[in-house]
Amino acid sequence: MKHMKKLVTLLLALIMALALVVPASAYTVDNKTDHAYKAYQIFSGTQSTESKPALGDVKWGNGIESAKFLTALKADTRFVTGDKNIFAACTTAADVAAIMAKEQDKSAVAKAFANVAAQYLTNTAVAIAAKKTTSDVVLNPGYYLLVDVTTPGKGDAMNSALLQVTGKGNIIIEQKYDAPSVDKSVKDTDGAWGEAADWCIGSNVPFQLIGKLPSNYDDYESYKYVFHDTLGAGLQYNGDVKVYVRNGEKDTELTTGFTVAPDKAATAGGGSLTITFDNLKTVASVTSTSSIVVKYTAKLLNTAVIGQPGNPNEVYLEYSSNPNFSGTGTPPTSETPKDTVLVFTYQLDINKVDGTTPTKKLQNAEFKLKCIAAEKEATWNGKWVTVDANNKVTGWADTQGKGSTLITNANGLAQVIGLDAGTYELYETKAPGGYNKLKDPIKIVITATLDKTEDNPALTALTIKVDDSAAEKGDVTKGTVSTTVTNNSGATLPETGGVGTTLFYIIGGVLMVGAAVLLVTRKRMNNTK
Repeated sequence: MKHMKKLVTLLLALIMALALVVPASAYTVDNKTDHAYKAYQIFSGTQSTESKPALGDVKWGNGIESAKFLTALKADTRFVTGDKNIFAACTTAADVAAIMAKEQDKSAVAKAFANVAAQYLTNTAVAIAAKKTTSDVVLNPGYYLLVDVTTPGKGDAMNSALLQVTGKGNIIIEQKYDAPSVDKSVKDTDGAWGEAADWCIGSNVPFQLIGKLPSNYDDYESYKYVFHDTLGAGLQYNGDVKVYVRNGEKDTELTTGFTVAPDKAATAGGGSLTITFDNLKTVASVTSTSSIVVKYTAKLLNTAVIGQPGNPNEVYLEYSSNPNFSGTGTPPTSETPKDTVLVFTYQLDINKVDGTTPTKKLQNAEFKLKCIAAEKEATWNGKWVTVDANNKVTGWADTQGKGSTLITNANGLAQVIGLDAGTYELYETKAPGGYNKLKDPIKIVITATLDKTEDNPALTALTIKVDDSAAEKGDVTKGTVSTTVTNNSGATLPETGGVGTTLFYIIGGVLMVGAAVLLVTRKRMNNTK
């Protein structure tokens, strides 16, 4: 127990007047928490029965190595007032108790006192089981250090040592287990942070981690604090982590005190990323009310999942969990539950059919797609999509000519895979042979409904609206929306034997008659000469 140091919360009810003394009585402990404790007696004595009970005949208890403890008190600079240590003249337990009787609950001196005491505990203690509400746990009059001995689970932490004095009735333990938390969010193209967002393939998606600290952060001598971040296979870390301390509404960037370590997979797609503070206490600006903020971006790759279940990005915190720990080595740690955000992207199917016979699929129609209304965080507003050989988005061009040509296959299908929700214009640049090209672009609005606030974010609805038609449902699971584009055939040329042929014959005959007349006329003129 010598490795225990400092305290998470402190219940100090200490009123010691070293005069009036009566025979001792015993007091029970009511532990209302689900953590187990051990009670170490720092001072023993006899207890008065006045309305404000006092502890008399104060001696060292059996739970403390008194000589070492007293030496440590005198050497600790936290007890120096002016130029003198407040325990400098103390030689007995009664001397120390008299000094402590002047302190208030949760004072800096009281916290430091419990901090030092936790380093010099003996093996003699009274065990207090979790949820112990019976009276068979008995403490004799005295001054005790209650130490949490429960190994914390996920999302949990040990409580600090509690200073308690008997005399006001039974001791009741109602402490709150204080552990940090982490929240992860992803920025959508509308600028809002939430649990889900949608982006185009190739986009650099912003992520943010906000880590909270326990209210008893000051009770730790050192504090390990590690963000463990895992990217889905469709996300590639861009190597641009920035770390801030947030106090109130002000973020101050940190450049030291931490390390950033992505694994090899993180820079290729997927993998993990850790941001480690071996000892957060070295960062002077951090207090119990501070937050640690981590920001970075990851590229949405062409391997991204289209539609549901999306592309996950999750984080958990590893943190120091025993405020009583001291000494060398690695401090005990625990973990928060994981927090997951999702990034979605979608697919547009363009079906080209004959205007008269819709079942007839038209091959070799050519299109260009332009984004005309993107959100403020998007960079492709007013630009033309470019795609690879698999029809997956590769980027956005400033001019139509540099945009990719989307060509319908034998099934009359052209695709754009990896689009954000938004408003687009589809231009037909070349009609299939024998068909008329569309004069005007087709307006396409893709709308996605995302659950951004729940613990389990999801894509809940996906629709497409074409020109003035009603919106139609897309496939949420596949992440696809589709539109059908019709083409009408061009003007029909006259067939043999038709009016056109007759007209040709008539015109030809007239020309022949005219030529004959001209010939006869010329001959007569020549004969006259």
